[in-house]
Amino acid sequence: MSTQYNNDIPFSASHHQEAFKLLELPPELLALLESDTPPTFTITSSAPTATTPGYAILCSGDKKYQMRQKNTSNPIMILQPSTTQPAEGDDPETFIPAPSVSAISKIEDTIELILQEEQAKAPPKVNKWHEKFAKGRPAKKET
Repeated sequence: MSTQYNNDIPFSASHHQEAFKLLELPPELLALLESDTPPTFTITSSAPTATTPGYAILCSGDKKYQMRQKNTSNPIMILQPSTTQPAEGDDPETFIPAPSVSAISKIEDTIELILQEEQAKAPPKVNKWHEKFAKGRPAKKET
C-alpha cells in the first residue's frame, strides 16, 4: 500500500507587481564585484549621431560596455516567501497559516553588456555605397 504525502507549497501572484531589471554580467565584471575591493561603476550616455540615438554605457575602469535591452521568450518570475491567508469559508479563529510563495514580479526583458572596442579601429564611413558608385556614371541627357 502506497502512502501519499501532502507537501504542496501554495503559490499566489501579488496584485502589485514590482519593477525589476536583470543585468547579465560578463565573468570578468562578476569577479570584480565579488572581490574584496569592488570597484565603482558609472553609467553614462553616448553621443547621438545623425543616424543613431545615444545609448547607455557602463564604465568600469578603462573598459566600457554598451547596455542593450533584449527580450526573453520565457519570462522570469521573482518569488517571495509568504504565508497563506484564510479563505472565505475558513474560520479566522482556528485557521493556521501555511508557508507559501508569491510572485512579486515577472521579467520579460534583461539588459546585456557588450564590450565596446576602441573607436579608432573602425574608420568612419564617409560616403554611402550608392553615392560612391553613382559618381562614375554618365549624367542622363535631358530631352
